[in-house]
Amino acid sequence: MPSKAGTLIYFMSKDVQLELDRVEAAGGKIGLEKTKISENNGFMGVFIDTEGNKIALHSDA
Repeated sequence: MPSKAGTLIYFMSKDVQLELDRVEAAGGKIGLEKTKISENNGFMGVFIDTEGNKIALHSDA
C-alpha cells in the first residue's frame, strides 16, 4: 500500500532540480525542495508521486 511513512528510497540524479521541475506537471507534489546536505555530500530533494509514495533524489550538483 502506498505510503509517505514507508521506506524512503533515494535515486541518483544528474541534478535534483531537473527532476523536481518535472514532478508537479506529472501529477506529483514536492515534499522538500532541492537542499544542500553538507559541504561534501551534494544535494537532495523529496517528492510524493501520484500514488502517494515518498521518493528522494540525490545529486552532486
